[in-house]
Amino acid sequence: MSYYNATKRASGARASLLALASAVALTAHPVAAQDGLDPEAPLPGSTNEIVVTAQLREQNLQEVPLSITAVTGDQLEQRSQTTITDITAQIPNLLLQKNPAGQGNSIRVFIRGVGQSDQSPSVEPGVGTYIDDIYYGTVLASAFDLTDIDRIEVLRGPQGTLSGMNTLGGAIKIYSRKPEGQGGYLEATIGNLGRRDIKASADFTVIPDAVFARVTGVTRNRDGHVTRYDYGCLNPDDPDVVSGALPSVASGGHCKIGEMGNIQMYGMRGSLRIAPNGGPLEINLIGDYTKDSSETQASVLIASAESATAGSANPIDRSGLSIPYQGVAYDDRFVTYGPYRRANAVLNDPYASYANFYDPGVMYSAIGAPPGPPSGYIAGEPLGPFIAPSAAGAEAWGVSGTIDYELNENLELKSITGFRHMFSHTGSDNDHSPVVFIQDASDYTHEQFSQEVRLAGQFLDDTLDVIVGGFFYDASTRYDARIHTPFSGFCPAATPCFSFINDDTADLTSYAGFVNVAWSATEALVLEGGFRLTHEKKEYLYNRLNPDGNGDFLPLSNPTNPLTGFVGTYEESIPDYRAVVSYKITDDIMGYAQFSTGFKGGGVAPRPYVYQQIRPFGAEKVKAYELGFKAELFDRAMRLNGSIFHMDYTGYQGTPTTCLGPDDQPLPIDGGGIPGLCGQYLNIGDARVRGFELETTINPVEGLTIDGAMSLTDFEFTSINYPTTQIIVGANRPGIGEFKWSAGIQYEIPLGGDNGSLTPRLDVAYTPGYCGNFNCDPNVTVENYTLANVRLTYHSVNDDWSVSLEATNLFDDFYYLNKFATFYVNGQPGRPREVALTVRRNF
Repeated sequence: MSYYNATKRASGARASLLALASAVALTAHPVAAQDGLDPEAPLPGSTNEIVVTAQLREQNLQEVPLSITAVTGDQLEQRSQTTITDITAQIPNLLLQKNPAGQGNSIRVFIRGVGQSDQSPSVEPGVGTYIDDIYYGTVLASAFDLTDIDRIEVLRGPQGTLSGMNTLGGAIKIYSRKPEGQGGYLEATIGNLGRRDIKASADFTVIPDAVFARVTGVTRNRDGHVTRYDYGCLNPDDPDVVSGALPSVASGGHCKIGEMGNIQMYGMRGSLRIAPNGGPLEINLIGDYTKDSSETQASVLIASAESATAGSANPIDRSGLSIPYQGVAYDDRFVTYGPYRRANAVLNDPYASYANFYDPGVMYSAIGAPPGPPSGYIAGEPLGPFIAPSAAGAEAWGVSGTIDYELNENLELKSITGFRHMFSHTGSDNDHSPVVFIQDASDYTHEQFSQEVRLAGQFLDDTLDVIVGGFFYDASTRYDARIHTPFSGFCPAATPCFSFINDDTADLTSYAGFVNVAWSATEALVLEGGFRLTHEKKEYLYNRLNPDGNGDFLPLSNPTNPLTGFVGTYEESIPDYRAVVSYKITDDIMGYAQFSTGFKGGGVAPRPYVYQQIRPFGAEKVKAYELGFKAELFDRAMRLNGSIFHMDYTGYQGTPTTCLGPDDQPLPIDGGGIPGLCGQYLNIGDARVRGFELETTINPVEGLTIDGAMSLTDFEFTSINYPTTQIIVGANRPGIGEFKWSAGIQYEIPLGGDNGSLTPRLDVAYTPGYCGNFNCDPNVTVENYTLANVRLTYHSVNDDWSVSLEATNLFDDFYYLNKFATFYVNGQPGRPREVALTVRRNF
């Protein structure tokens, strides 16, 4: 067919697509073509080639038989996305958010309803995160900045035989740009809420045709969107303020004492690529450093102890229970917005909090440890004031080296080595009031080393691809925290003493061997299989010390309860499998069927109150069945990919309502069996998960791109393993929504001559709501929300200059990202509308 006839036929098809485009409400990934990997030049207005390495080798996305979304760095900028949590909007069945205050500088990551949010080093991530193929083994300090990114690949479903570390729900793989020997940029952004961002990169040649380097730096600054106020300053007539029971901490003649949710960070990355022209060797060395000194995550009080359970089946007013020794009720006068705000309250502001991070000194030391209930413990002298830091900072650095060596035309050896160090300093006043209820100051230190080796070969006239490899991972995490919870009844209410140092360490060693085989039985039919055997061992050392760090904290560690120095151990070997059949129905349509398994490693009790509660829990496991298709239609003017899945989820890790002994029976009251005081994790239930994903990219005419996605996660518990559990058979998993969609459209408008182009873009994303507990109580139910972002970008004719004006949360909608409930309910409000101007100069 001649180019003229092909173009004419494509034009007719695209004309019919124009009517369809306005009805499309699906978002995916208009990803720019990668140089040297496009086998045939696409027609004007057609979708671009996407090359990924999800199966440990370079492949066209449309030939990969699994559910995957790929996004380039250019696409991230077009969508005004600067951190890893931003990508959740457009990725099907992905939930990726910062955790609420009180859980450190950490994130919650779920794919298809499977993942992890607990920051404890006893619990492993359920979704694997990788930076340049280096596994990042904790949810702490993992809200990575997206600077100088080549692409992100999000793989959905268990990756038991593919990724470096076994992953249960899926994998998020971030790849930075490699040095090419020339170019660079300087970019500055200014916006409301104090936004001031600068980033720059320089790419240069060290030795012609052999050694290249790239250096990138970034700094981001943004004000917090929740303001902290001094309650006594704003409410001087409150009787508890007048009596001095609620002291004022404001100074300087104003009532504002801080903020939460700000961004203050800087980072650098340097990379060196050694690739002699025409040679078999390529070495990529990368080093990075990040310093984040942001304050505590934005959070507000939704309901105090007075009304936390309002609307539930058994509402209880606990406003006087928590702190009778202080003589102050923890009630709704501290709520600044919503249905429980009092009519005469000074503040009516959804972005306000009375958190002061201050205990004036009502705690006592623990000097006795008699047998019996916790309230029988004897308290000693007052401990004095305690000030928790308003911080969610982190300092991290890492180095990695990847070696690719072609042994011959059919064999290639790859070595991936990485070391990472992270220190996180965080704090919270979790009750968002001047009342001393829950405060903490936590330090996390995480170090890890990983080594992966792969040998890849092609045989039988390139119809057989074989990858054999091994993986080793060793990590150590220290959790050193001052836990300050006066309401806990471990001493008489008049002399509360539950304030101690929690100094735990967790050491994990994991090693595995794997093999993946792909055989092209015919030009259309491909059969693939994989096997992996993993062995893991974790040792967890407990320490419960007095607030000054000297001696055991007696209520939690004493001769009858030797918790300090106790070591819990988990060890397990697990096989995983993968089998795939894919068939090209036509040159542009492929269908596939896949079976795969994966697991999330087990551990030991993360927060025991007595040594009897310490016992190991096993791995969570998934068996996943998936059917999917990948299609390029209308002469590649439309890409449409979809999948349906069913997963059998066994060994769900959760906390029983009453701790169990080795015989799986409830522990006695005097041996850790007090209801509600259980620090165990156990494999408390099983579930099934079903759903679908659908993504599309449409290029009806030159310059116009319409993209979209929709997905469904249907999670249902099917059985329980122990009698003391909150799981309800038939209920959804709390914290996980169901239906999700997003849509985006952009059009590059040539301005004629040497005037460059103007590109407007609109993105709309719907995030589902969810129940916050199994009973779906109204106070912990998170409502769905729909957000719109817009961006207008001018590019000079040679793309030397670009100027962008953006607005995120265009309609200034108020919404909660999540909610957290104990004796109270707090929530993490999303950021309000923000407007920014970015200027970029490319070199």
